Amino acid sequence: WKATQVKKENGKIILSGQVYLKRLETDLSVNVIYEIVNKNVVSKQIELQQNNLSLLFYSLGTSIVPECSPSSYWSFDDNMNMGGTVHETYPAAGYILNDTLAIGLLTDAGNRNLWTRNIRRRPSKQGEIGFRAIREICDANLIRISNKDERLRQNNFVKYTFGEVSDFNHPVDTCLYPIPNVTTWKTYHNGYVKKHGNIYKIEKRGKEVSGVRIPYYLTDGFYTIRFKHRSNNPITIRLFKGEGIENKDIIGLHYQSDIPSLQSEWVEQEETVFIANTEDKPIYLLIAASGLNDSSSSLLIKDLEVIRSDAHNYAYHRLEQGKKSVKKVFIFVNSSQATLHDLRLASQIYLAEGLNFVGTTEEKCVYACYQMLMWITSRYNFAPLNVPSINYAPDMYNRDSFWSLMGVYDKEASEEIFNAWASTQDERGAIGTIITPSMGSREVKGNEATLEFLWYAWVNHKLYGTPIPMDKIKKAFEFCMNEYDPDGDGICAAEFVLGQNDVVDYPDKTTDLAVNQGMFAVTMQVAKELGMPVTQDYIEKTNQEYRNFYDNKRGYLVDNRKYPYSITFNSLLPEFVSWWLFNRPILTSEMVINTLNRIPYRNGYSPIISHVGDIYFTQENKPFSPNMFWDNGVYYNAGSWLREEICGYVAGLKHGWKDAEMRIKKRLAVEINLHPDEPFSHEFLPFDVTIPGCWWPSTRVFSWNVFVLRALEVAGMRLPVQDPGYAKSVLSAGR
Repeated sequence: WKATQVKKENGKIILSGQVYLKRLETDLSVNVIYEIVNKNVVSKQIELQQNNLSLLFYSLGTSIVPECSPSSYWSFDDNMNMGGTVHETYPAAGYILNDTLAIGLLTDAGNRNLWTRNIRRRPSKQGEIGFRAIREICDANLIRISNKDERLRQNNFVKYTFGEVSDFNHPVDTCLYPIPNVTTWKTYHNGYVKKHGNIYKIEKRGKEVSGVRIPYYLTDGFYTIRFKHRSNNPITIRLFKGEGIENKDIIGLHYQSDIPSLQSEWVEQEETVFIANTEDKPIYLLIAASGLNDSSSSLLIKDLEVIRSDAHNYAYHRLEQGKKSVKKVFIFVNSSQATLHDLRLASQIYLAEGLNFVGTTEEKCVYACYQMLMWITSRYNFAPLNVPSINYAPDMYNRDSFWSLMGVYDKEASEEIFNAWASTQDERGAIGTIITPSMGSREVKGNEATLEFLWYAWVNHKLYGTPIPMDKIKKAFEFCMNEYDPDGDGICAAEFVLGQNDVVDYPDKTTDLAVNQGMFAVTMQVAKELGMPVTQDYIEKTNQEYRNFYDNKRGYLVDNRKYPYSITFNSLLPEFVSWWLFNRPILTSEMVINTLNRIPYRNGYSPIISHVGDIYFTQENKPFSPNMFWDNGVYYNAGSWLREEICGYVAGLKHGWKDAEMRIKKRLAVEINLHPDEPFSHEFLPFDVTIPGCWWPSTRVFSWNVFVLRALEVAGMRLPVQDPGYAKSVLSAGR
């Protein structure tokens, strides 16, 4: 497309013109608007409109093209990208000129530019393990970088494609890959193979997982992998990029572990997987036995098939008659070394600045990560979907999305996601745990989702004037009372931790958790504000029961009375929420400050939950479910979680804790500085970085940490107007 008109207007360059679509007998009006954001960033807005057809489906590609061959190409997870489809933790890519100048292409959020990064679904039946690739993938080629052959032809580009669906139910072609010669198979943890006719016998001598890696040269795309297996152990399947065998090298089948097998008969296995970022490198298919001990055993496989399906691609975005469709991208330029650190940091900072966000470097990072984890739900459902991270995709965990949406000012998205929550409410009044595109979810239980549903309704009403759905609210309130305090004594009894620590449950219910009592107490105050029949005397009873978790002798708020040596930020979260929602405390200053002073602290950060004396838990004293345990400083064994830690510090600040502001600033800095290559929001940070494998690839680029922006407002360290959505969503609503 070439513009026929150009004009400058209010600092913008506007290109415009018409496209006559002969086969459809319609005129398409196109405007492309360039605007300088700052010295590093230009926004590019593309507007489409047509008045002749009742409905037009379209896809749209937009590229950056260098005038000469770049020094190299980069993507968010690969600073020397060799080209092809890019599907990584954060959708950004570009090229380097003269080894000194980084050029990047960024996109507005998926709920506004109408894209999703979903390539998979949960298992469809009992006994299946791991995600399956879906057969109609939207935006499979959201980002493409010119590959080796295209570069040789001087066809250099980095491109976004919005609105294209790849249909693998009706492929235009398929390709069956021959089984590589057995002499090329490589060992994995001391496994080796012998061929007997059409049967491959994999001997296993390693511990835990042992087998073979089979070399294939697979291009980016959709694959079906089939074979039959027999073993007295479960099996594990992986696709590795290159010959690597570490978690960071897994390119497909991330969760296909401990798949049941049988020694007595053949078990048929079929997996579908979409892979990207292959970059002309060999892909190794791991087939291994798992759950091994020191004794040797064998795994038999036969009828191995690896089949690529080439998609039928077509448009799925809708351009309705007389309505304008808008896509927005950003182009940045940055003088820097082409390091992974610099490129990742620039991709986040310049996206935040392109969206007119104002804040510190750390604040820009958490804001940008959130934006890239806001998608549309599916091809037929353009409602917003918030995923915690690529690792948890495509599922929206309702409790996680609450903290994400509460961290920004976005009336439209907040209301639509609230309505999605409301639609999961069951006959008891409980709100679902998870919304799973391309697959149903029946998980509705007594976790904190229903409590937060009440908070969510009240916050939306206060901020945006959103009407309160009283029928839904009444049912949710009744569920909370029946589930947590049926005898009306003000003491919360629950099967689960009513907070993020979801690695333990209590089938017979427990009243021993401080966070549960505090969350229930806060919810009763919210319920009263919503017009539910809650007396102030009852609220005071729930508050006092929360305060009763403070142990005067120990000098801190006991997290769990069964494990009194366990200390957490989790138990302080309700205190923060009370300050956030009502600007008043529940706990005393002594309780909050003494607890914060007892939480382990070093190098600018602290664990979310830890042993008050020894920091790390052992198998013998862990406060988790029997099958749950992690290395020192990893995940819930004293890993550090940004959102909960900052909220605890803000609670301390409100009580006059002298270290609060310093701790807040240091913890934010640690989030993007602790790992030299990972300047972004994480699920958790390891508290002991010397532990091998403590940096999980799955924790990269996390959404709910954006809530720290709201926590900083509560602390008086940030203003609402620094969020570009505040004027549009709050002030325009007259709030």
